[in-house]
Amino acid sequence: MRLAALALLSLGACAAPEVDLTDAGTVVHAYTSVSFADTPEARAHGLVGHAPLGPDEAMMLDYPVVDQACITNADVEFPITAIYIDSSGGIVAAESLAAHDARIPCHDGVLRVLETDASGASAAANATEVILR
Repeated sequence: MRLAALALLSLGACAAPEVDLTDAGTVVHAYTSVSFADTPEARAHGLVGHAPLGPDEAMMLDYPVVDQACITNADVEFPITAIYIDSSGGIVAAESLAAHDARIPCHDGVLRVLETDASGASAAANATEVILR
């Protein structure tokens, strides 16, 4: 089954724990304001209509099973970084998506996707895992 999510903040998304990007146990970047989208509707709505994310804000798209995750930013007014995460918290990939970017990058073996502001690409490049606390 192919899981697809639009990188578009769900009005019904619930608060999530804080999220750290780490490398060998060292925190590279901490996200302290994280929304959690864990239903098909919340994942599909994503960041559509949301104000631009700040450097410590993110949305975590949580899928029920490990599968292929596909993200688009077609209906979002600001650039994002999508960080694809496997079931052990390892970073599978990171994709930079411009505002209104209609591309749909997909990655296999994904359980979660962390959507951050555009500066998240730099943090993801220096991290190996994502930890929810």
